[in-house]
Amino acid sequence: MDPRCVSRRLAYGVALLTLLVYGMAIFNGFVNLDDDVYVYGNRHIQSLKPAFFRWAFSDLSAGFWHPLTWISYAVDYALWGLNPMGYHLTAIMLHALNTWLVVRLIVKLLKHPSATETASWLKPFPEGWGVFIAAGVTGLLFGLHPLHVESVAWVSERKDLLCALFFLLSITTYADFVRHSAESVSQQHVQPFWRKRKYLLSLGMFVCALASKTMAVSLPLVLLILDFYPFGRIKSSKDWNGMLLEKLPFVLASLIISVVSISAQHSIGALPLMASTTLDSRLLVAFHAIAAYLEKMLIPLDLMPVYPYPQEVRLLDPVYAIPLLFFFVISIAIARVTSRWRALLPVWLYYLVTLLPVLGIVQVGAYSMADRFTYLPSLGPFLLVGLLVAWAWSTVKNGAGKNSIAAVGIILCLSLSILTLKQITVWRSSIDLWNYVIENEPRRILSAYLNRGVAFGDRREFDRAIADFTTLLSYDTRSVDAYLNRGMAHVAMAEYDKALADYDAAIAVKPEFADAYTNRGSVFLRKKDFDRAIADYDRAIALRPWLSAAYLNRALAHVEKGAVDLAIKDYDDALKSNPVLVNAYLKRGDLHMKKGSIERAVLDYQNACRLGSELGCRKALMPLSLQ
Repeated sequence: MDPRCVSRRLAYGVALLTLLVYGMAIFNGFVNLDDDVYVYGNRHIQSLKPAFFRWAFSDLSAGFWHPLTWISYAVDYALWGLNPMGYHLTAIMLHALNTWLVVRLIVKLLKHPSATETASWLKPFPEGWGVFIAAGVTGLLFGLHPLHVESVAWVSERKDLLCALFFLLSITTYADFVRHSAESVSQQHVQPFWRKRKYLLSLGMFVCALASKTMAVSLPLVLLILDFYPFGRIKSSKDWNGMLLEKLPFVLASLIISVVSISAQHSIGALPLMASTTLDSRLLVAFHAIAAYLEKMLIPLDLMPVYPYPQEVRLLDPVYAIPLLFFFVISIAIARVTSRWRALLPVWLYYLVTLLPVLGIVQVGAYSMADRFTYLPSLGPFLLVGLLVAWAWSTVKNGAGKNSIAAVGIILCLSLSILTLKQITVWRSSIDLWNYVIENEPRRILSAYLNRGVAFGDRREFDRAIADFTTLLSYDTRSVDAYLNRGMAHVAMAEYDKALADYDAAIAVKPEFADAYTNRGSVFLRKKDFDRAIADYDRAIALRPWLSAAYLNRALAHVEKGAVDLAIKDYDDALKSNPVLVNAYLKRGDLHMKKGSIERAVLDYQNACRLGSELGCRKALMPLSLQ
C-alpha cells in the first residue's frame, strides 16, 4: 500500500476517534470563567463590520493580542448567536484537525532521510511501518488525553486550538521548505530562502499562530531543534550562521509580540505577583511545573481548572527540591546517551522550549500551572511514548507478544477516553466547574465560592449565592468582591439594609472601590434618598470617570429632583464612555421631548432604533407626526 495513503488513512482514523470522544463537549454550556469576556458579554464580536476588525487587531483589554481568536468568535456568533453548542462544535473540530495534523507531521518528520536514529529503531518493519505506529500512538495520546480537555471544553481557550493549528502548519510547511531546499542544492538551483514560497508560507503561519496566542513565540527555537534533528542541517559550527539568519524574521516577530503581550498584561494589572516573588522562587515553581506536567501526562488524575500559586517556596522543601533534582538527572542522562539515541535530546528540548513561555519566570496571573499549557508541549513526551511502542513492537517477534502490546494499547485508549469524558463534565456549566474545584480544594481556591455564588445569582438562587459569598468571607474578611456580590444578592431579594451593610463593608476595606459606591448609590436611589445617591455616584465617577453605570443612575436621581439639564449632561457623558447604550438614548430623548427639543429627541430615538431598539423606532416616528 502507498505510504502516503496509509498516512492519510491513519490520520483520519485517529482524528475521527478524537472527534467521537470529545464530541460530548458539544452539550456543555458557557462558564463564568472568562467566557463572558470572550463571548457572551462581548458586544464587539456581534458584528463582522470593518469597525470590528479594527478593534480585533488593536484591542489589548484581555491582556493579549490575539485578533484571530476574536475573529473566530465573531464568526461563531454570526453562525450560532449565543448558543454554546456552536462554539463547542468549532473547538471540537479544531482539536480533531490538530490531531490529524499531528499524525501527518510525525510521519513527515520520522520519514526524513536524516532521522537515522529513528530509522534504526524502526528498521525491522517492512516499508517503514514502524513510523506509522509511532505516529498513530502519538496522535492518539494527543487526541484523547484528558489533559487537553481544558483547551477544548473551555470556550475561552479557543486561542490554544488556533495557536496549535497554525503552529503545526508552520512546522509542516517548514519541513517542506527544508526538503525543497535540499532538492534545489542537489539540482544546483539555489535560491535565497526569503524568496521561497514554502519559507514565506511557514513564516505566515507563524504570524497567524502569534495572532492566536502569544505562546507560539517558542517556534523559532523549535525550528532550530528540528534543524539539528531530524533535518540534520546543523553538522558543524559553520552551519549556525545560516540557520540563525534564516530564523531572524521569526525571532523578530516573537520579540514584538512578547513586548506587546507583557505591556498588555501590565496594563490590566496581571503582573503583581511578578513584583512580589523573587526570581529564585519563580524558578523553583517552574522546575516543579516541568515535573508535574510530566506526571499528569503519565497519570492524568486530580486535574484542576486552577492551580493556585504557592504562598511559600523553599529550596529545601521536597516539593521543589525533588523536581529540581529530577530535571538535572534527566537532562544529564539524555545528554550522555544522545549520541546513541539522537531523538531523545530534541524531544526533551522541544518539551522545555515550548513550556518556557508559560513556566512563570515572567509570572502572569496568580496560578502556578495550567492544564491548557500542555497542549503543544505534550507532543514531545507523547512522541517519545510512540517511539517506545514502535521499538517494543519491533523487538517482539511472536504473535502473542504483539497481541499483548495491542491489547495494552486498546486498554490505554479506553482508559484515556473514559477519563476525558469524565473531565468534560467538569466544564459542563459554571456550577459543575466550581463544585468540582470546591470539592477538591475547599480552602486553597477561595475564588471558587465567589464564582459559584455568581452562577447561583445568575440562576436567581439568591439564598445559595449568599451562602457562598458568606463562606468566602468566613475565610477572607477582606474580600471586597464577596461583599459587593452579596450586596447585589440582597438587593435582588429587596433586603436593602443588608445590602447597604455589605457595600459599607466593601468601602471600608477598599475606599477607592468605585463599583461599591455605584451599587450603594443605587440602593439609596431605591430608598428615594437622592442626595446620598448622587453623592455616591459623584464619588464613583471621580474614581472611574468612564463608569457609564454611575452616569446613568445619577441621571435618574437628577430627574427625580427635577434637574433635567444635569440629567441630560449625565446621559451625554454616559454615551461618551459607551456609545451603544440604547437606554441612554431613549431616556435622553424623553428628556429632550420634555423640554420641547423635538429634533434632538428624534435624533436620540433614531440612534436607539439603529442599535436595534423597537421602542426607539416607534418613538422616532411619533414626534414627526406632530409636526
